[in-house]
Amino acid sequence: MAQGKQKFKARKTAAAGKKAPAATRGPRKGGRVIAPKKTRVIQQQKVKKNLEVTIRKKIEHEVVMKASAKLPKKLSLLKAPKMKTKKDLGHSSKS
Repeated sequence: MAQGKQKFKARKTAAAGKKAPAATRGPRKGGRVIAPKKTRVIQQQKVKKNLEVTIRKKIEHEVVMKASAKLPKKLSLLKAPKMKTKKDLGHSSKS
């Protein structure tokens, strides 16, 4: 058997024990969400973009209506085919 008294380390107080792990904790894993500094500017840009899109659509619609009214034949518009994404390619049920 070991002879002599056992040596114990001095115990820290509860408050000091809680602060120490928080200070030694390293960087956390995972992505970070950083709020933009200029939220009002970003909102204004979104509103401006939506206005531009609606104005462009309205102008295109008016041009099509005028062109279809003037032409003797019916005006038919062709829409560009949708681009397939990775989701569409993997789960295609059409054959």
